[in-house]
Amino acid sequence: MATPRFPLIASALLGATVFTGASASAAPQALGPPPVPAENPITESKRILGKALFWDEQLSSDSTVACGTCHIPSAGGSDPRLDMGSRHPGLDGVYGGADDRFTSAGVRHHDSSGEAMADPIKGFDAQVTGRRAPTMIGAAFFDDLFWDGRATSTFVDPQTGLVSIPSGGALESQSLGPIVSFVEMADEGRTWDDVIQKLEDVRPLALAEDLNPDLVAALAASPDYPALFATAFGDPAITAERIAYALATYQRTLHPDQTPWDLFQNGQTNALTSTQRQGMNTFLAAGNHCVDCHPPPLFSDGTYRNLGLRDIAEDSGRQGFTGNFSDRGKFKVPTLRNVGLRKRFFHHGDPLFNSVFLGVFLYNGGAGFFTDNKDPILSQIFFSPAAATSMQAFLEGGLTDPRVAAELPPFDRPTLRSELGPIAVLSGTGRPGSGGIRPRIDAYCPPVPGAATFRVGVHDAMGGAAAFLEYSTNPIQYGGPTQLIHRTTLKGVGAGEGHATWKTSLPDDPALVGTQMHFRWHIRDLGTSARTRWATQTVL
Repeated sequence: MATPRFPLIASALLGATVFTGASASAAPQALGPPPVPAENPITESKRILGKALFWDEQLSSDSTVACGTCHIPSAGGSDPRLDMGSRHPGLDGVYGGADDRFTSAGVRHHDSSGEAMADPIKGFDAQVTGRRAPTMIGAAFFDDLFWDGRATSTFVDPQTGLVSIPSGGALESQSLGPIVSFVEMADEGRTWDDVIQKLEDVRPLALAEDLNPDLVAALAASPDYPALFATAFGDPAITAERIAYALATYQRTLHPDQTPWDLFQNGQTNALTSTQRQGMNTFLAAGNHCVDCHPPPLFSDGTYRNLGLRDIAEDSGRQGFTGNFSDRGKFKVPTLRNVGLRKRFFHHGDPLFNSVFLGVFLYNGGAGFFTDNKDPILSQIFFSPAAATSMQAFLEGGLTDPRVAAELPPFDRPTLRSELGPIAVLSGTGRPGSGGIRPRIDAYCPPVPGAATFRVGVHDAMGGAAAFLEYSTNPIQYGGPTQLIHRTTLKGVGAGEGHATWKTSLPDDPALVGTQMHFRWHIRDLGTSARTRWATQTVL
């Protein structure tokens, strides 16, 4: 019989001692409003600007990823994507090992000129982050953010280098990091001038569908980003600081204070079911130590702990930011609010723990088996399967804000273009080249009138070969006329190693909406003509 990966869980499921204790020393309270730094007071115009920015995929270099891509409210404010595109092979670089992680897919790897590059892990597919995206709902209550706390309370304007918010600006600090990360949203070397120029040129939320009424009204009055910034800040200047202020303001209004727990604390005694109340009492019992790390009302103390789930060699956690040896393998204690909506747990999103029940039992009898710097409190946690069941009911139901689950205001949002499926439809069979390798076309940039970053690429071709991009606006199945619009020499050496990216801008002509564009690459491969499949895109 194979040894269980977490043997203590196996024994705990057979039954364990139930510890009961006194209630937490401080009387639980409902969740109050989050703190707001004086330098960035909440205004409605900043909130709506922040909401537009948060859900606009055009904020990324190639217009494929929004802030909201990895932070879906109905998934508890985290990333619901669980396909191979979100899987990281871990330290060994091999899929299927114990060190695999389910994290978040970002953008494809591009250099500063927009040329596609092969990523060591994902090749020419979207890159993947090293850690699971934590929830943004409730982030306003923390002094520092990210799993390692590197987004600190002191917010420094990245354009001026000056301190904009001395204290209480963790949301502002966090909000700007992904926008210039070449894994999450950016081409390599993306500058704030690049970001600002793009925002000045695009039509806000041009890719999104099902816009919420507040966004529709705001865009009717202010149809471009300079106008939205003018409404929010008094003039149309777009700066990194203002982007941070708007994004942080929006997130501070995502206040999940209508859970059954909050209603119960406010006197609605029937807000929690009897099973949920039993789970609440078990959770709050001092002897079970749950509230030592997850005290109400936020259900996180904001500290950093090592659960012993992973080898520290995989990820040093907070130590990577602080440099302190005592921080090795420690990660931020997340809030448990809306935990029942999340698809994965912990910083690595280990698929072994895909339910709240299993997440609860992880702690029973000591959590993980990596002992280096593991938190000593874990050895003191024991409870029965029945207790775990009632706690599951409390955590899943009692701590879920129904507005978050149903994506009702203020947690409402537009539909992202990436949620509607691939941007291009592939057809035909193509023709393989050397080694029987068929070159692949990359047509992932959304075609929007006025887009300055439209790209069509090719990879898995013969390195060093001549390549030609064929184009047509006619239905290809009828053999409509085509034209060669680009010629280049592929980068790379050898069969299957060639790649190239055609970069252009699209005319700012609304009449183009609905136009079909068909693309196919031809490669001169040792005397033969290899070719990709056709990629068909419709101008949005």
